[in-house]
Amino acid sequence: MNQSIMVVGAHADDIEVAVGGTCLKYRAVGYEIVYVMATNNMSGGVSELLNDGTVRTTMETTLPMMARRKRECNDAARALGTTPIHLDHPQRHYTGPDGKTPLELRYGCVLPDGVPPNAPTILTACEDPASIDRLVRLILEKDPEVVLTFGVSQMNIEHFATSLLATQSYWQAVENGFRGALLHWRDAHTRHGEFNCRWETFVDYTPYLDRKMKLIGLHRCQMPNAHLPEFGHRLLGVRWGQACGCGAAEVFTWVRHADYRDTQGIVYPPLTLELIQNTK
Repeated sequence: MNQSIMVVGAHADDIEVAVGGTCLKYRAVGYEIVYVMATNNMSGGVSELLNDGTVRTTMETTLPMMARRKRECNDAARALGTTPIHLDHPQRHYTGPDGKTPLELRYGCVLPDGVPPNAPTILTACEDPASIDRLVRLILEKDPEVVLTFGVSQMNIEHFATSLLATQSYWQAVENGFRGALLHWRDAHTRHGEFNCRWETFVDYTPYLDRKMKLIGLHRCQMPNAHLPEFGHRLLGVRWGQACGCGAAEVFTWVRHADYRDTQGIVYPPLTLELIQNTK
């Protein structure tokens, strides 16, 4: 296995919010970050922080929205020394041609600008053999030490679907000889009960807290207030840190540990070693 981390997010900013601290910390010691973006990012608004502290949000149609969010995704990935790999699964909804009306992709509907025919949406990609095979081949090619993605208990259905796609692909990669680990990052809240917020291990990224907020802030159209001291994701990092006995933490559950079959004995690489030492 290579000293690399594969992170699979659904939308531009998911990776930075969930595991930006882990990526920054291990990039600093030489890890490669394999940055996988599942959707085409055609949905969403453009938020702007006003002088009075309020946020104004305007909507954009599919092509401008995709271009904007991918530019921001490129900026954030560049800060991690990498380039995004876009799987470009269409999101389930988008803003119509009038720039105002929210629309939903459904069977038989006219495809919005920028969406090719026969492209499975993120909601069904986990059932599409070609989509799974593409991600399986990527896992086998990059051979990361760990794969990180969402847990299946998610309030956002596209996060849930991305978890299914990544997890399904991971197990097929294992069947084809992949030996790296899979971990699900945890949400701080879910409608599925507090049990689904529990964690088993963590990464202490305390020295990188400010840099993580700057990384999140590169997604300007979604996180224009990331620099503020009361920014929710900053406070969440500190909250997880308090639970883990450090200044700031990102928390995970194990799906599968790496398969170490070393006749000379087990020598854990740095990220795996931290995760094992921090496992509760």
